[in-house]
Amino acid sequence: MKTIRVVWPAIALAGLTAALLTGCGGGDALITQSTASGHVLMSDARHVEAVPGQTVDGTLALVGPCFGLATSAGTFAAVFPNGSKLIENTDQVEIPGWGTLGLGNHYQGGGGAVATATLSYHNSIPAGCGADHIIVLDPIR
Repeated sequence: MKTIRVVWPAIALAGLTAALLTGCGGGDALITQSTASGHVLMSDARHVEAVPGQTVDGTLALVGPCFGLATSAGTFAAVFPNGSKLIENTDQVEIPGWGTLGLGNHYQGGGGAVATATLSYHNSIPAGCGADHIIVLDPIR
């Protein structure tokens, strides 16, 4: 009978390395939540991909099925910061550190429009929400 010796530190290191490489590979970091009416909230699972020094001024609107912002430059789908959530049975979004935003309500805070293709999770954006640019909100900067 052959004895197999397992070296736990090597297995643990291999598992940790695989986990780190998976995390660094630009994996899916987009969380989507839907209201009963089918409207979609997109938020970043890890952190907001920063838009340094920019400010967004607009009102919460729908872009296809997704929540977004109507701004003076146009209407864009939006990615909300980590921890943002829909308030049950409403079309309102709770934004950590900022407050509650309902359809037609004004938002002014950190964030900005970015080229959608530059986001690590651009392939996860629901159909009908994507465009060349998307607003990434970062109200706490």
